[in-house]
Amino acid sequence: MIRYLIKNNFKIMVRSISNILLFIATPIILISLLSSAFDGIMKKYESGEKIEAGYRIQGEGVSPEMINALKQVAKENGILLREYQQGTPEELLRKEELGGFLEFEAGSYTVYGDQDNLEQSKVLEYMVSSFYEKASQQSAAMNPAATDPAAMDPAAMDVAAADPAAADPAAMDPGAMDLRVEHPEYMASIDAKDYYGIIEVIYIGWCAIVCGAGLFTAEKKYRINRKIQVSGISETKFYLSRYTPILLSVVLGTVVTVGLSILMFGIHWGNPLLSALVVLFSCGAATAFGLMFYNITENMVVTIIVTFMTVWIMGFCGGSFETYMFSSLPEGVKQLSPIYHINRSLVEMSCAGNSDHVPAALAYSGAIIVVCSAVSILAGKIRKRGRA
Repeated sequence: MIRYLIKNNFKIMVRSISNILLFIATPIILISLLSSAFDGIMKKYESGEKIEAGYRIQGEGVSPEMINALKQVAKENGILLREYQQGTPEELLRKEELGGFLEFEAGSYTVYGDQDNLEQSKVLEYMVSSFYEKASQQSAAMNPAATDPAAMDPAAMDVAAADPAAADPAAMDPGAMDLRVEHPEYMASIDAKDYYGIIEVIYIGWCAIVCGAGLFTAEKKYRINRKIQVSGISETKFYLSRYTPILLSVVLGTVVTVGLSILMFGIHWGNPLLSALVVLFSCGAATAFGLMFYNITENMVVTIIVTFMTVWIMGFCGGSFETYMFSSLPEGVKQLSPIYHINRSLVEMSCAGNSDHVPAALAYSGAIIVVCSAVSILAGKIRKRGRA
C-alpha cells in the first residue's frame, strides 16, 4: 500500500512540474545577482596582506587601555591602526589610502569605508565587532554588573578573579584578549561565485515544501485524507507516503540546480562525496521541516508563510545574505541556525577541502528530521482522533 502511495504521489508532483522548475530556477537567479553584487567584498586575499586603518577618539569615547588592547588584537589579525586628529574620515580614506576608519564616541563607534576598499572596511568592522563582543563576555564573567562595553577595561579581561591586585588597568597585558578574526583564512580561496553558488542552493533548498504544493492540492481536491482514514493505514506510513516523494523531488531538483551552477558559473563544491552527504541531509531536514508545518495547519498558504519566515531568519543568521565571515551577529546566535553549520561546512570544503563543521551540520539536520517527523506524525494522530 505505501509503495503504491509513494509512486502515485510522485507522479502527481511530476505533473505539477512548475513548482519544481521554480525551485530549480530561483537559486540560479540569486547566484547570478548576489555573486555580481558582492564580488568586490569577496575579493581574494593574499595571505600576507596587511590592512591600514585609522581611528579617532571623540571626547571620552574610549579609554587608553581599551585602545591599546584593540590595537594589539588588530595587529595580530593583520590590521594596523593609526590615530588621526585632523581631517574628516572621508578625506583621510582617500588621502591616506586607508582600508577603513574608526570613530569612537561615548558608548558607540562608527566604521567608515571607501567604495574601492569595501572588503577591507568589512574586515575592520568584523574585527571591532568581535572585539567588543569578546570584551563584553569576559567583562560580564568578571563583573556581572558591568553592562556598558565602552566603559570596560578589556586589557584586564583574562585576569583571574582571585587576584584583586590585577584590577589595575595600567598593569594589564592587552594581549590577554584572546581573539582571532577567522575570515581572512577563508577569503584567500573563496570568491563570491563559489560562496553564493553554494549557500543559495542551500537557502532555497530549505523552502522545499513548495515542491509538495501540487500533491497537497490534489489531496484536497480528491479528499485523499478521508480515504486514507477509512483504509486504516497508519499515520507513520501516511507521513512517509508524503515525505518520500517530496524528498525525491527536492533531491532531484537540487541535483539539477547544482549541475547548472557548475556549468553556468563554475562553482567549486570541494569534497564531492562529503558535500553530497551534507546536501542530502539538508534536503531531508528541509522537507521534514516544511511538512511539519503543513501537517499541523493543513493550509498551504499558512505553511509557506511560516516556513519562509523561519527560513529567512535562519538564513539571515547563517550567512545566506551577508556572508557569515563578515556578519556582526554574535557567534552564539549564528550557532543556533542549522543553515549556518551547513553553509560553513560546504564553503570550507570548497576552499580548503575539509571542515570541522561537517559533524555539526549532519547532527543538526538529522535531529531536525527526527523531531519534525515525530511532530508531524503526532499531529496527524491527534487530528485523526478528532475526526473519529
